[in-house]
Amino acid sequence: MSTEAKHSTVLIVDNLELRRAGLYYLVDGWAGRVGLKTRAAGLREVQDGMTELGDVKLILFSIGGITIREPAVQEATQALRNLFPSIPCAIISDRREPDEAIEAAAMGEQAFFSTSMQPEVACQAFTFLLGGGTYFPREALLESAMSRSHRDQAPTKFEGVSDGLTRRQVEVLERLRHGKSNKHIARELSMQESTVKVHVRQIMRKLGAANRTQAALLATAALAHQESTVSLRETEIINAQIAHAVPPPPKLPVQLVVIPSDLMSLPASGHSRPI
Repeated sequence: MSTEAKHSTVLIVDNLELRRAGLYYLVDGWAGRVGLKTRAAGLREVQDGMTELGDVKLILFSIGGITIREPAVQEATQALRNLFPSIPCAIISDRREPDEAIEAAAMGEQAFFSTSMQPEVACQAFTFLLGGGTYFPREALLESAMSRSHRDQAPTKFEGVSDGLTRRQVEVLERLRHGKSNKHIARELSMQESTVKVHVRQIMRKLGAANRTQAALLATAALAHQESTVSLRETEIINAQIAHAVPPPPKLPVQLVVIPSDLMSLPASGHSRPI
């Protein structure tokens, strides 16, 4: 057993045995090529020391279709960080929303993998993690950049209320304002309904609202105030333009008068010549 403990290993943590076995099959082929052994266990087994783990070099925490914002998932990731404080940990999830990857990065994870990605790409990224790198989907990086740009350059639709909300939460809040259910919001934003529920709870907490109806009313009031402010500003601009406008001189019609040559010889007395 002491010899086993000396092996450098990659640790797969997944509470579902069948899913864990499938992930083991993928990872073990890659691990052998880079000189690692593969270990797989549930979180409780890891915490209780029921499995010989060896010298862990990389942790792959598989969470399935649960959102990473779920308290149970966040507690589990914290437990793994406490057990392996200096070991890179990657989240493997069935979800594809960029917000999930962004949240993983905010939590201090080194990578986020969606099970929809190509296995060969995932294995290449595993190697990158061993060298001290990080991996997050391109869509998540773009979403994060767009979110920062949106916050820095353009006011949110609910100015004064949406401070502290993510772009996704603002989108959910807009639909709450129209009385849409979580199911409809999930369909429109291509999200899981459970993710919408998490967003709604966070929106309520950040706005200090007791329920979703109060959150929607706060958003409506903020929007009405903003629109009235904008309308007043537009009116002032228009009035200023009118006051300082200088109308161009009127254009007079131009007429070409042709005088017959025989009229040029009329006498100065002005008597008309019979025709």
